Amino acid sequence: MTQEGEGDPTTNYLFQQPLVVYRCEMESRQVRHFLAAYDMGSFASAAQALGLSQQAISKSILRLEAQLGVRLFERDGRRVRPTAYAELFLPHARTIAAETDRFRADLGDMLGGRQGRLRIGVGPSAAADVVADAVRMLTVERPDVRLSVMAGIYEMMVSDLLLGKLDVIVAVRQVDRPDPLIREEALGDIHYVVLAGAEHPLAGRGRLSLTDLSGAKWLAGANIGAVEQAIEASFRAAGVPRPRPEIETTSVIFTVAMLDAGMHLAILPEMLMARDLRAGRIVKIDVDAEPWTRPLIVATRVRAPKPPIVDAFMSSLERVMPGRDKRPAG
Repeated sequence: MTQEGEGDPTTNYLFQQPLVVYRCEMESRQVRHFLAAYDMGSFASAAQALGLSQQAISKSILRLEAQLGVRLFERDGRRVRPTAYAELFLPHARTIAAETDRFRADLGDMLGGRQGRLRIGVGPSAAADVVADAVRMLTVERPDVRLSVMAGIYEMMVSDLLLGKLDVIVAVRQVDRPDPLIREEALGDIHYVVLAGAEHPLAGRGRLSLTDLSGAKWLAGANIGAVEQAIEASFRAAGVPRPRPEIETTSVIFTVAMLDAGMHLAILPEMLMARDLRAGRIVKIDVDAEPWTRPLIVATRVRAPKPPIVDAFMSSLERVMPGRDKRPAG
């Protein structure tokens, strides 16, 4: 029979012995000191970042280690190296810090008579219209809510979500690499289509084969992700090498300007170009190929409680998402 302190110490301290954690009088400031030391790689750098003395940081972390019953850092001169226990504690510590900040913000809002705050991360413009419509609906229903909307690539925004700097992300998922700390729900599929300016020679010619597109000049979005595989597969199935782009860009404004000139084709999310398509400035080329799609997802933290304002925003998203086909994000 395994006695206390034997076997895998990680299991003993943090799973088999819940009373150790329960009795631990951990302070939120100790968690922040731990995170600073982990991120900075030294107590001196952590102290400088937090405006404290190195001795204060060292003593704080020693107390935390004593309370947890494990060593979190190996001291190596001026540097510190996180132990396996530190790696295990890290996601919990980030959650504690993030939720403490969230509580303080929510408490301030409540005391100020507001209905909460919501920090939204929005992926490249394929999601912008949907989020804008949902935000408009939410502000009508909850006029006192405080909103922050930040733009970025989904994979880059995930770290801000885990750190509690964002409450929710709405974006096209370009990489199929699920994170166990992130809860994802698919709002629907984003369709990628071949686009051209209204004056392009192929505009208005009806349904075309991929072979018909082989001699065209192409403009491509940089790093558009997993949908590239589906596009490549379609060209291979047609027995046509996929044309290499003459220009790569991450600028939507530049892309529209180039397409409008009538010289290039591009494969982009149809939702991204919806306004220009309605205006007739850009046209969709009808291509004989399997649909190219990626899921538009809404992401939240698994370990964090979901505030009512997040549920309200997600409800608004569901109501405004055009042609929504609700399904799990697998």
